[in-house]
Amino acid sequence: MSFGNRIPSTCFDSDYIEPQDRFDAWRSIIAPVFDAEPLNKSDTQSFRSRVDAYQLHDIMVGNVMTRSQCFHQAHPSERVDHILVQVHRSGGYKGDLDGEATRVSPGCVSIIDLARPIDTRSNDTDIINVMVPRYHFDSHPAFLNAAHGRVLSPSRGAFLADYLEALLHRLPEVECREASDIADITSNMILACAFHDVEAQQSVGSELDVLVRERVKRLIENSLASSQLTPEWLCLKAGLSRANLYRLFSIEGGVVRYIQYRRMARVRRCLEDPREHRTIGEIAEHYGFTSQAHFSRRFKKTFLLLPGEVRHTAQRWAMQDDNDASPCLSRWLRQLGR
Repeated sequence: MSFGNRIPSTCFDSDYIEPQDRFDAWRSIIAPVFDAEPLNKSDTQSFRSRVDAYQLHDIMVGNVMTRSQCFHQAHPSERVDHILVQVHRSGGYKGDLDGEATRVSPGCVSIIDLARPIDTRSNDTDIINVMVPRYHFDSHPAFLNAAHGRVLSPSRGAFLADYLEALLHRLPEVECREASDIADITSNMILACAFHDVEAQQSVGSELDVLVRERVKRLIENSLASSQLTPEWLCLKAGLSRANLYRLFSIEGGVVRYIQYRRMARVRRCLEDPREHRTIGEIAEHYGFTSQAHFSRRFKKTFLLLPGEVRHTAQRWAMQDDNDASPCLSRWLRQLGR
């Protein structure tokens, strides 16, 4: 751990763990990000990994070196809702990201949305990881739509990689008073290189559609607790026909489904906040769910957990935040964005 006026830092090194326990320790440490699995269970004693991480305000930046393995989406009870940017100095991965076949080679810069499915197989890797809470990009929903599995074009990727290499080199000397500003610069740099990447623009449709969809999604986010939030109201506020509104949200399964998902996500965010003292029923009703039984069923279908399980897990982690026995790195990952 770092001390004084410098930003917090921590290191996980499997070499200090008994060989038979190394992979299990690694799997526990990264549980909020991925569910890891060895390629060959008989080779776990030769497994090695090292993470050097820095907490830059609400962003985590780290260098990760690890042996080959399989990565799956984190279990719902562990999962954090962040965007992960990776600079692949060496190694890479191939697999399936939410139904899309993906291959990432050495030298690439890639993005993973940790809220979406992932099933990959990695080589031995040396990478820079940057974990950014989703709310940094709330004003750019088109970026969030296109982020998962995105591999930046060579020119944009090289520009972002150069910045992140320089940032990682400087982080040991960064003081706490600088952290918030540098975190904002970093998220803006990611947007400048990824959101405006030509390939990302092509993946979300025409520029006009992107702008209109962003405007409608901002209306939705600002009105989640309003009983007025209906397709008809959105058409009126955004100046759209019903046909165009449904076309814009076809990728999300329709505007009604998207509104319900965003309301569910907002309720989950409340349940994960240890400072939230309203009952589950009160929170659900505030966001338009009048039947608690129906809400619980829909919540379970969406997140694979009951609302009470989400609240219980959040309270359990909150109680462990000051427990030195809890691995520092995994505790940081769970705290990001709170």
